[in-house]
Amino acid sequence: MISAILPVYNEEATIAATLDCLFASSVSEMEVLVIDDASTDNTVAICKDYPVTLLVQKENCGPARCRNLGAAAAAGDVLLFLDADIYFAPDLLPRMIALLESNEHFAGVLSLTSPDPLNIGFAARFVALQDYLRYAALYDDGHRSWSYITTRFGLLKRAVFEETGGFNENLRRAAYEDLEFCARLDERHQLALDKDFLIRHYFPSTLWKMMKRLHINARGILSFSQAMRRKVSAPFIRDRNARVLLGISWICVAGGLFFRPLWMMALFFQLGAAQQIGWLPRGFYREAGLLFALKGWVTYNITLLPFATGMLFGLFDGIRGARREENKR
Repeated sequence: MISAILPVYNEEATIAATLDCLFASSVSEMEVLVIDDASTDNTVAICKDYPVTLLVQKENCGPARCRNLGAAAAAGDVLLFLDADIYFAPDLLPRMIALLESNEHFAGVLSLTSPDPLNIGFAARFVALQDYLRYAALYDDGHRSWSYITTRFGLLKRAVFEETGGFNENLRRAAYEDLEFCARLDERHQLALDKDFLIRHYFPSTLWKMMKRLHINARGILSFSQAMRRKVSAPFIRDRNARVLLGISWICVAGGLFFRPLWMMALFFQLGAAQQIGWLPRGFYREAGLLFALKGWVTYNITLLPFATGMLFGLFDGIRGARREENKR
């Protein structure tokens, strides 16, 4: 039995297409649990047209609690977590189930997001392509294992979910609650990643929305313990290195206003960053051409700002939290 757990909040524009994909999958033993998070649009009415178990919340409580409620009501030994704004082929879920059944040591199976987003525009294309290239760069031939779960579309054994303790319900926003869960996931629980398991997804439609999400994620991750931060960032060390080099390059640009040779140093650090994550500019060029690659690299530089502000706010959050604890004593 596969239990599909689908939290929704004001998803009237996309939920029908996602449910159509789900029910088009040739999976004989599957239940679908839709947890509505106090939607104010037509989402609930649309869901009632499908053979789903509908759990309606009276108050908005966030996706973490909705997923936990769905898991508690589920009958399956394998949980499928998915978003309400995705598209996937009818054979995707059966293929993922088959991989899990033939490799019992895996705790679950993950999908990869297509570089072609469901919405149009540069921002959506940039985020989708960067996301795809980043995770595709982790692969060897075939599939590899990783102690990570994606809630966009991923299978996880129920026993592993319960051992990990479910999602942190204190995280009410749809942002980094999946990363926090992964940070607590024991390393012995490995999930299979296969870059042939593709879904399509809606991404932020503007650069402002993209930067806002990056700020929230950076701010939230800084609240993790050091061990948890180390776990979730381990596969992306070169990405972190690139951002550090880009930060230094912009310091050199500012310093160049007073000492011009620093502008050459800025170029040197930009090239160093590109060398650290060569998969990104090469992938931009290969997938979308030279103009997109140049524009994409500039945008990648701009994303330093929400990371910096997120870390700054995260530090302030930590200081305030420490003071509150001290005052309680």
